[in-house]
Amino acid sequence: MHSWVAFFQLIRRDLIVFKREFRTKFIDTTFLFFTNVMAFGYFLQQEGAHAGYAAFFVVGAIASFGFVEIVGKVGVQLADMHGDKTILHTLVMPISSKMVFIYIATAWALTSMVLSALLFPIGKLLVFTEWHWGAITWWKVIPMFITANVFFGFFALWLTGVIKDMTSLNSLWLRYIAPMWMFGGYVYSWQSAYDLSHLVGYISLINPMIYVMEGMRAAALGQAGYLSYWACLGALWVFIVACGWHGMKRLRRKLDCI
Repeated sequence: MHSWVAFFQLIRRDLIVFKREFRTKFIDTTFLFFTNVMAFGYFLQQEGAHAGYAAFFVVGAIASFGFVEIVGKVGVQLADMHGDKTILHTLVMPISSKMVFIYIATAWALTSMVLSALLFPIGKLLVFTEWHWGAITWWKVIPMFITANVFFGFFALWLTGVIKDMTSLNSLWLRYIAPMWMFGGYVYSWQSAYDLSHLVGYISLINPMIYVMEGMRAAALGQAGYLSYWACLGALWVFIVACGWHGMKRLRRKLDCI
């Protein structure tokens, strides 16, 4: 009982801190979102992208932008672990180390959800005539949206566990984030990769971002032309469990948890 009380109090504390910085983060995210939609959603159509590509891109951007918010948390957490080590104060609370790590991933997921959810109406305004609300299956969008952000939280937790120190952060975007994002269906569908090369299509299935993009597009634009919604949802939960298990194992070793 005490563990759960401590768990929710920690979540509440992080959300209060997030509330103070929300305005700045929302403005930054909106500017990044706007420039991406303009560049990829509209200007790319002038280079021959198919009609409706703006809506296709917007849905993928909404699905993945929480990734940007969460990855930034990795650097902050690593700086703390190799600096002031305030996380040790949390670990001595009446809560298990496992629940501390789950709380961290959950808090990160919640903050990314709040920011990303607000991109839905903005995205609709930017591609007003191309994205029809009638195509959206909300009872599929909501579980996929939550699952995607939970995955981002636990993936960031895993990164925190496997990255050795602050100097390794220089390689974070180049080795992990950029390849996952750009080869995860951000500007193309899995079917396009498969049509280019069956081998490329099959190899891309090891990238969890492909399931985020395809699952959200299947829910928001219709199933036709995308990987199975249910397969994407199931695959992401496999990645969540795997990242959580291995990430917590590495963090216990790093922090000498009992």
